[in-house]
Amino acid sequence: MADEKETRVWQRFKEVMDYSDEDVEKFKLNHKHAQMMNTPAFRTHKIIAKVIKSHGCVCQHKVGQRLVLNGNGALIRDECPPIMCIGFVSQLFPVIYAIWERMAAGLDPNGILTDTIGCADVGLDCGGWGRVVARIHVEGPEGK
Repeated sequence: MADEKETRVWQRFKEVMDYSDEDVEKFKLNHKHAQMMNTPAFRTHKIIAKVIKSHGCVCQHKVGQRLVLNGNGALIRDECPPIMCIGFVSQLFPVIYAIWERMAAGLDPNGILTDTIGCADVGLDCGGWGRVVARIHVEGPEGK
């Protein structure tokens, strides 16, 4: 049964990535890739960035708004605002990398030390336009 599930996972991965059989085999040779594929949290968990402070955002990000990504870091369009600022979204990457490291190690991804980010804009008081701050956490398939 486990072999069937693994085969389905790899087949789905191949389709999503538009990989050939040779591409899949090359991918599997990298032990880090295999570790990610063997960690269910990358497929079952969501990464949430919840706005906790916002002032003067040209994209109108508001307190309480959520950006939702799958465990692999792809924004889930239907669970995100219709307009998202690249200066905000781009700042998620360092925290997402830390989350991935913890997931791959089998640790609680919410145990990261730095879970709060600010957008790339410095804010009106410092010569920019506005400022958005968000706290990032991970939710499992049961929403916790």
